[in-house]
Amino acid sequence: MKFNKALYLQYILFLIIIYLVNRLAIAVFQWDTKFETTHYSLSQILTFFIISSTILLIIHAFVKSKNEAVLGYVFLVTLTIKVIACYVFVAPVLNKVPVNSFEKGYFFCLFLLFLGIDVYFTARLLNKNT
Repeated sequence: MKFNKALYLQYILFLIIIYLVNRLAIAVFQWDTKFETTHYSLSQILTFFIISSTILLIIHAFVKSKNEAVLGYVFLVTLTIKVIACYVFVAPVLNKVPVNSFEKGYFFCLFLLFLGIDVYFTARLLNKNT
C-alpha cells in the first residue's frame, strides 16, 4: 500500500482547523453554558467524527491500493455504516425529553462537515494524479 504523505497531512490539517474553529466558535458565541446541558461534550462529538472519518480514509486508501475499481462501492458501503453509527451515537440525544435543539443542530452541522470531508478525500483518492 502506497503511503500518500500529502493526503494524510492535508487531512490532519483539516482536523486541526476544524477543532480550532469549533473552540473559537464556542468562545465567541459563549456556548460553554449550552454545552453544560448536553448529553455529549464537544470533545466527545469531535472524537467520534474524527475516529470514524479516519477509519474511512484508511479503509478507502487500502481499497485503492488493492482494487481501485471498487472504491466507489466501498465508499457507499462504509458511508452507510458511518451514518448508522452516527444515528446510534446520537440516539440518546434524539430520545431525550426535553429535546436539546442546540445539541441536535451542532451534531448535524458537524455530521455534514465530516461528510463533506469524507467525500473530498475519497474523491482525491479516486483522482488518477494522487
